[in-house]
Amino acid sequence: MLKKKQFREKVGIPDNKFVIFGDGQVQVRKGVDDFAKLAQANPDIQFIWAGGFSFGKITEGYDRLKKLVANPPKNLLFTGIITRQELVNYLNISNLFLLPSYDELFPMSVLEAFSCGTPVLLRNLDLYKAIIDGYYMSGNNFDDFNQIIQSVLSDPEKLKMYHTLSLKASDEYSEANLTKVWREFYLEQYDLGKKMGQIK
Repeated sequence: MLKKKQFREKVGIPDNKFVIFGDGQVQVRKGVDDFAKLAQANPDIQFIWAGGFSFGKITEGYDRLKKLVANPPKNLLFTGIITRQELVNYLNISNLFLLPSYDELFPMSVLEAFSCGTPVLLRNLDLYKAIIDGYYMSGNNFDDFNQIIQSVLSDPEKLKMYHTLSLKASDEYSEANLTKVWREFYLEQYDLGKKMGQIK
């Protein structure tokens, strides 16, 4: 693993540049449009998105998103698909991890961000509340995300607090503990489905 300063130099990002990192397949469901819009609204921040078109041309909005990746805002870097080690390197140089997905099965990248101590900002989804509530910032839309970004830029202590919370979450959500939490969550959903007559 490269040190933060070394990796920033390697990818051409100055030490004092605020970095927001997100990852996942380049598709509408992942909130890539909001990510790009936030980059346009915050030209002094370096935005980085790691991930590619895993489903190729059948990806929703493929042609439009392909154009975005080919010609992004100047402060938005699309890395394409990267290795796990590269993911860790990017998380380590990032001031904030942003995943604006509209729908998730719970991406492991959130746990990776926690393990690196990177503060986390997610879309306000019930799934996250059920599993990791209290350890991340959340917003419902572009305006919320933008407001939160401005708040952490002007309040470094808030960012430090979420750095600490990320490390705490990493300790709490070990693989063994997460398996237990998931099992309980799905059993609750199953019981609820039976009570509502959705499962027979």
